[in-house]
Amino acid sequence: MKQKNANFYRQILQYIRTNPRNSILIVLLIIFGYFGINDLEDTSVQNNQTEISTPVAFDGSNYNVLPKEQKIPAEFVSARDGDTIVVSVNGHEINVRYLIIDTPEMNYDTGNPDPYAEEALEANLDYLTQADQIYLEFDVGPFTDNYNRALAYVYADDIFVNEALVADGLATVRYLNPPNVSKEPELRKAESQAQKKQINIWK
Repeated sequence: MKQKNANFYRQILQYIRTNPRNSILIVLLIIFGYFGINDLEDTSVQNNQTEISTPVAFDGSNYNVLPKEQKIPAEFVSARDGDTIVVSVNGHEINVRYLIIDTPEMNYDTGNPDPYAEEALEANLDYLTQADQIYLEFDVGPFTDNYNRALAYVYADDIFVNEALVADGLATVRYLNPPNVSKEPELRKAESQAQKKQINIWK
């Protein structure tokens, strides 16, 4: 850069010698060019020295570092029932409760699952195990419930699993706790369609 500046100024001085009437204008241009070029150089150096800040890594409990209303990659681990799963995020396993939906209970303590509970679990497993990538999406409200379960919308590739289970007639729209209700309209629509078709729990 310095060599290029030197050549530039030599050309300017040569021009002044041959065009003395324009010398004042040329001097002003030189002053402006000198400071302008140096300012650009300083800015370039500063930009190169600027460190890009990165968010704190998720450690399994500090949910506040995770973004809201964005898909977060996760690894499927297991499913307890149709609306509760375990996933791994950043290498940490967390329990996830599907937002705004409720599936029939498996009732592991009694060994008597509610009607369609097993079908809901099976459908949930099918969506999650057949996908190449699982995603969680947090709403605008609290990250977790009173049981410290992550409250999220779950995606299997491009399939919105919460909605798919409702559309399959294996889940109902329930447990709405504002402001975590952004997806309520589409879930209500899926529920209405399942009711009209009278499928599974709506028979």
